[in-house]
Amino acid sequence: MGTKKIVLIVDDDRMNLVTAQNLLTEEYKVVGVNSGKQAFKYLEKHTPDLILLDIFMPEISGFEVMKQLQEHEEWRKIPVIFLTADRKSETESECFRLGAYDFITKPFEPTVMLNRVRRTIELDGYRRNLQKRLDEKTREVELVTIQAITTVANTIDAKDDYTKGHSLRVAYYSEHLARKIGWSEEDVQNIHYIALLHDIGKIGVPDSVLNKPFKLTDVEFELIKNHTVMGAEILKDIKMFPNVSLGAKYHHERYDGRGYPNGLKGEEIPMVARIIGIVDSYDAMTSNRVYRKRLQDEIVRQELLKGKGTQFDPFLVDRFLELLDEGEVLKSVPQEDMAMPVFNTDKIYGGVTKEETGLNSRMDYLTGLLGREQGEREITESLRNGSGCIMMIDLDDFKDINEKYGHLAGDYVLKLIADIFKEVSQQDIVCRIGGDEFLYYIGGVKTQEEAQKKIDEILELFEEKKKEHNILHDIKLSIGVSLFGADGGNFAELARKADKALYHVKQSDKQCVYMFYQSASTIKTLEQSKADLNRLVNMLENSNSYQGAFQIDYGEFGRVYDFVQHYSQRNDQEMQLILFTLFSADGGDVKLDQMEQAMQCMEQAIIKSLRGVDVGTRYSSSQFVVILMGADKANIRIVTDRIVQNYFKLYGKRDITLAYDIANLRGDGKAD
Repeated sequence: MGTKKIVLIVDDDRMNLVTAQNLLTEEYKVVGVNSGKQAFKYLEKHTPDLILLDIFMPEISGFEVMKQLQEHEEWRKIPVIFLTADRKSETESECFRLGAYDFITKPFEPTVMLNRVRRTIELDGYRRNLQKRLDEKTREVELVTIQAITTVANTIDAKDDYTKGHSLRVAYYSEHLARKIGWSEEDVQNIHYIALLHDIGKIGVPDSVLNKPFKLTDVEFELIKNHTVMGAEILKDIKMFPNVSLGAKYHHERYDGRGYPNGLKGEEIPMVARIIGIVDSYDAMTSNRVYRKRLQDEIVRQELLKGKGTQFDPFLVDRFLELLDEGEVLKSVPQEDMAMPVFNTDKIYGGVTKEETGLNSRMDYLTGLLGREQGEREITESLRNGSGCIMMIDLDDFKDINEKYGHLAGDYVLKLIADIFKEVSQQDIVCRIGGDEFLYYIGGVKTQEEAQKKIDEILELFEEKKKEHNILHDIKLSIGVSLFGADGGNFAELARKADKALYHVKQSDKQCVYMFYQSASTIKTLEQSKADLNRLVNMLENSNSYQGAFQIDYGEFGRVYDFVQHYSQRNDQEMQLILFTLFSADGGDVKLDQMEQAMQCMEQAIIKSLRGVDVGTRYSSSQFVVILMGADKANIRIVTDRIVQNYFKLYGKRDITLAYDIANLRGDGKAD
């Protein structure tokens, strides 16, 4: 059995401390203190896995303790749950604003406390795991970027037969000079990469000009000078290394203002460019060139002193000469034959591919799946074979994960879902097209049965993963499906049909998968409609708040009902619950496009007919629920008749008819 997690309880009420300790001590190592000061003393030597923090304490309140925790580099990483007897919404909002994971009301309910402590510690474990993976991935990205930069630098140097290793040596000299003048190690590393790319603009200069053994013409010299502007243009959008374009653009500016491309003078020239300008000239003088042999060391020194205050920054010249005198900078300088080799750009450290790092725009960095554009291209290409199935997959209740546990937990869920898709098949094309939406393509599928087989594989594996990962417990997959031929002959049409099928799923709690060309009429009789209304009323009767309605994945209506219920209680008014239902006039099937058109007409008819105090929302793909406030029977009849008349006027056909059922609800949510 592993080491118990540590829970620090901060509460000035001894009885609360004892109660909490008794509840948690079986599963956790519990430490109790009765003030904020004692909490900070404990934190100076120990790091708990969770803090339970009382809000109202003498001397230092829980809110003040939380603020100080957030200001400390290490303490802010510890999850905090507030303890309070204050049930006001303002207190709850303040808890979350200050960064708390959750809050527990007093007196403590044992089951609630244990569940929330377990969940918070579990989610913090997920967060730490995700952060570790993110740090590792960031390092991989940095390694690939560094290798790409080095490869580019070597490519540039290779254009000139006499400058092999030049960019690497300039980078080496630059970091030594930056360190000499007191720069931080972060800035020293940054200038290393800036210097590596200072000549990137030469990629646009013809090799014949770079390697010409005679004097350059004016035109050729202008081409050479233009490499500074071209380099800056190439690098302007790179954000990983600050000021990376400045080194390329201004390293040929002179301290006296006679340089190029802008004729900057003195400290107008960025410091990174002044440093690179000196060491670039030094390496040019100490390397063989097409037009001369390397210069002797004493001549190099004289040239640096000669350029002091004219070509170079005087302060930097003195510091660089000191470096040369100390000799350290020359002991391990990279030689021309030691230039870093061109890397294998297909693989990087640890065998990780560029695609896996997310550097390649083809990929979605978070999930490792294809990016949207690349996925669409590959699916379009595969559809040329004349068969295939497109599935639009959405995560139900994913928003709740982000709201309850934070976006880091949400990212973890998305990665788990992506891993499920990869495990199902490596041959299928899968891409992430939005926050929690995925596009899954199966090539060669021609029938609904073949598509259903793949869907069953996905759902079966998904249920298995739910058992392994508690955070997936409340997540469901909604899937809209379209088939080549039956639903269209190109990607755009099939994607649109799959999206419509997905919309149908999202509007109904009766299924999680929908084939586009299936019939859309799930309500065919008045008896079924009444059963749905009774089911809804029963849920409202058995709940004290909107939570009962929320259990049917219909949170928006639940919140509306909760608001209306409180309003009705205050004003002693009754509510009429009306369920409007569309169904086939002849009892046959209705296509999805037809049902959606009729649904839009019904919605418009309802919106036009409701009063300002009434509310309504979709209940399924063929139903709309309305709450009328304080309406008598005569008014109800007027409203419903107007809605029915307006519907048929807007829809213009009689193949899909409209019916409604009514339930009378008192202010306490009970039906008469």
